[in-house]
Amino acid sequence: MTEPELELTVVLVNYNGADCLPGSLRAIAQNTATDSVEGVVVDSGSSDGSWRDVSSHWDRARAIRVEENIGFCAGCNRGAEAARGRLVAFVNFDSYVEPAWDEPLRQLLEDESVSIATGLMLSEDGVTLESAGVSLAPSMAAFGRQMGMPRSAAPAEPVDVTAATGALMMVRRAEFLALGGFYEPIFMYGEEADYCLRVDGRIVLHPASASRHEFGHASGPHQSAFRLYWLSRNRLLNAARHLSGAALVRSVAASGAFDLLTLVQTRNREALGAVARGWRDGARVMRRERSARTATERREATRHVSSFREALAEQRRLGRLGFARRAPNRT
Repeated sequence: MTEPELELTVVLVNYNGADCLPGSLRAIAQNTATDSVEGVVVDSGSSDGSWRDVSSHWDRARAIRVEENIGFCAGCNRGAEAARGRLVAFVNFDSYVEPAWDEPLRQLLEDESVSIATGLMLSEDGVTLESAGVSLAPSMAAFGRQMGMPRSAAPAEPVDVTAATGALMMVRRAEFLALGGFYEPIFMYGEEADYCLRVDGRIVLHPASASRHEFGHASGPHQSAFRLYWLSRNRLLNAARHLSGAALVRSVAASGAFDLLTLVQTRNREALGAVARGWRDGARVMRRERSARTATERREATRHVSSFREALAEQRRLGRLGFARRAPNRT
């Protein structure tokens, strides 16, 4: 007998989350408004036993165990395939949803013109914004809108955004699967940008939905070698997939400048090796990815990329160009 469809499935991709997954599941159990809900934890090759007994933290959760680390994209897709919910929400295993987080997102998706609903990502204490939706830099780096601003600066009402964060987004399951889900060769980092550029409908942020994030559980510190590799590689991959010719050239140049800045800031051999491997592997896949989208689709996607002026202004606001002001004082 076929099990009845639920309103919502919450999918979490877990990797060695013993320190954070239990709290994330408890937050979902306590703070989800609908009773027609289940949880699917896709364990991606953890070695810490964190996938065991997930139902002890949330009695509506079950685990799907994969013996190797298949990455965030494939993990989300396996969760969506196993889901019984009409809607699927992707929530990071190291984040903690706030009360009734799901209700505003479900309401947004009652509008057929909306393809993706997303909420605020906050610092662990809930005071500071990590993102109020996502924008795309000319390099195809995804960055959080209003990052570092106080929570009070978030929009008062729902707003359309360029992209949603993969850490807190809700979709219609049938539509997600029909589009092929997240593009699995991305592995992680950049999957939300790719998916959001492929949907036909609107992407809407609702500020009444929020989750608090403990940064770095999946891939270490902000400039870890693991993170630098995938970010460098996937910026090139997404640029090849989605950008028109002139924009692609500008994107590759911007990506190179961005990585050069990162290497100046980090000044270590491990970071250099990670970025070099990212460029090598990204360049290898660019020709193949160029055929993924039509010329018309690439022109449309290019319209959603921020200008260089906007991207530089954001970097300055965040203090990430400080080395340029200090450089003249070095001997």
